[in-house]
Amino acid sequence: MLRKTISIDEHLYLELEKEGVLEHFKNFSDLVSNSLQKTIESIKKENYRKQIEAMASDPLVLADIEEIQEDFKYADDEVHAF
Repeated sequence: MLRKTISIDEHLYLELEKEGVLEHFKNFSDLVSNSLQKTIESIKKENYRKQIEAMASDPLVLADIEEIQEDFKYADDEVHAF
């Protein structure tokens, strides 16, 4: 466990208290850890989305997709294969 000291805006803390958010966690450290984990997951999803978006315009990836589609065009159209 790594210990860090944080500062939090007083209005944000009061909002957490007012909405009962603190009651859902064992302690403040648990709240911070949980929130940071959700932030990490969100950023990972966004990074993955950006990677997929970049691949969609990559000529090598597009060429691979085209080649695969060509290789499987008869299997994809099985109804008319015979």
